[in-house]
Amino acid sequence: MKKIYSCLLILTFFTSCTDDSSTHQEVDTNANANRAINELLPLNSANPYDAVGQLHDDLFETYYANENLPGDISGIINRVESIANSNSVFVAMKDANYQAVSQQRVQYITEHVATSVADVIWNSSMTPAAKLSLTDFIDSLIVLFPTELNGDVLSDFVIKYEDAVIANPVFTTNDKRIMLITTSIARHSTYMARKKPKKNTDPDWIIFVGNIIASTEGAEDGSAKAVTMALVTGIVQNK
Repeated sequence: MKKIYSCLLILTFFTSCTDDSSTHQEVDTNANANRAINELLPLNSANPYDAVGQLHDDLFETYYANENLPGDISGIINRVESIANSNSVFVAMKDANYQAVSQQRVQYITEHVATSVADVIWNSSMTPAAKLSLTDFIDSLIVLFPTELNGDVLSDFVIKYEDAVIANPVFTTNDKRIMLITTSIARHSTYMARKKPKKNTDPDWIIFVGNIIASTEGAEDGSAKAVTMALVTGIVQNK
């Protein structure tokens, strides 16, 4: 990530670092501020489900900001659902058919990590081409993550895949919805793991197969379910 100089921070609030207040400098200021924001977050405006990954991160931070965290799956689900329902973005994202995360499904995914990707993807409503593509993407990301320490490289890897998904005329609208929800959560999660300064109370958050594939399963029911399903599964695997 490029270093953001103090002058740029000043530019965010003022016209320029000097007394010159020309229109040209105002344009530069806005451009620099936008670049600074984009560098601080793994955003991809081309992904129509980018807000799903952002919400996942927001709820993650809120969850670990609390003390006396529950240790059992049922307690984790209750805490996550409570935090989520207190978040206006989640409430707006949730539809009338939303159902709370299933303890049985979380337990199954966390206990069958080796087979969960195939189980979830091949039993999804996606077309065969999309199933194969998403499986290859997840397998590749899982291999790349432990050895790649640069969050920008990881983010770029996911964004390139998202661009390919969006441009692919073979994938259906439902294919792209599930795939792009999954990649949004994966992109934000991997970036956070590499870029976010850790507090002493934070877990050693690493990417797990369960966290990603749980978002795929949740996406079948909608964006809100993808967020809570992924978050609960990730928390259970980080206990």
